[in-house]
Amino acid sequence: MSIQVITGNYLQALQPMLAAHNAPDIFYVDSSYAPTLEASGAIMPLDSYVKQNHVDLSDFRSNLLKAFTWKGHIYGIPKDMNTMALEYNPALLAKAGIKSPPKTWSEFDQDAIKLKAKGIVPLDMPIDVARYYPFIADMGGSYYNEAKDQATFTNKANDAGLTWFMKEMEEKNFVTPQDQGGSWAGIPFAQGKAAMALEGAWLVPSMQQTAPNLKYGIADFPSLNGKDANMLFTVAYEMSRTTQHPAEAAKLLFFMTGKQALKMTADSGLAIPSRTSEQGEFLKKYPSYKGFVDGLKGAIPYQFGTLGQNFLDAINNATQQGILQKESAAQVLSQAQQTLNSQMND
Repeated sequence: MSIQVITGNYLQALQPMLAAHNAPDIFYVDSSYAPTLEASGAIMPLDSYVKQNHVDLSDFRSNLLKAFTWKGHIYGIPKDMNTMALEYNPALLAKAGIKSPPKTWSEFDQDAIKLKAKGIVPLDMPIDVARYYPFIADMGGSYYNEAKDQATFTNKANDAGLTWFMKEMEEKNFVTPQDQGGSWAGIPFAQGKAAMALEGAWLVPSMQQTAPNLKYGIADFPSLNGKDANMLFTVAYEMSRTTQHPAEAAKLLFFMTGKQALKMTADSGLAIPSRTSEQGEFLKKYPSYKGFVDGLKGAIPYQFGTLGQNFLDAINNATQQGILQKESAAQVLSQAQQTLNSQMND
């Protein structure tokens, strides 16, 4: 067995290998681009191998498996996962007379008024669909039709969630990291410039390195409109359709996502194991990660079918421009749809 390490842009390196039929037997796949690879025909469906090897898929939440399922077939077994939680600075909250982090976004709005009155930025958050999409879902919207593999930006059900998000930005309840001199929300949060942030568990090691003495807490992602949507970021191992050793590759893939291997993941603390059976032990050792594990229940896989980067660029650029120019949500969504249509027709 040989191991190939890819540095730089992983997807740019992997796609030519798949096209040339010289990709590794198994490889790491992020959920964000998994549908594109799976739809291309370059990935081996795992259904028959799951059955032959008696792999217990019930140990994975359905949304984790959905992230690597395409047209009814499973192509990958999730290795680890991440969601978003609410990180908060208790000292800054206390300055505004706030004793605990908000459980709902309505509570947050009340806290934001108190924080701004003390000159404190309530929450640090980029204008990025990878962060704000839960608001769209909580308010009954959806940017993507899975059955048709199409963007649904202009669906009127999307207006409410985007309007809410844009209002939070306009009122400075949410402030972008760039407006505070940071490339991502973890930087100004670590510098004590914002009372709260919305990030995944990747913030924890960053805080250990950049702000080891800053006391902060991690709470569940607040609910909106009585709903608890979140974003699911996950990776899996998948298998090349052209492997010369499919049975052996499948066994290795299942071992690397099995209980023994994911117990090692849990013990290391480097990632949250995808298997439910290992998450309890993980939390015993790393209790501060509870908010991220809790978030899995209502989490939506971060993927929009085969539309990929064109989809993300269209909606993110339109949202950023719309907030800057004080457009309506309907205008933003119309612009995103027009941009995506023109990109897909090029």
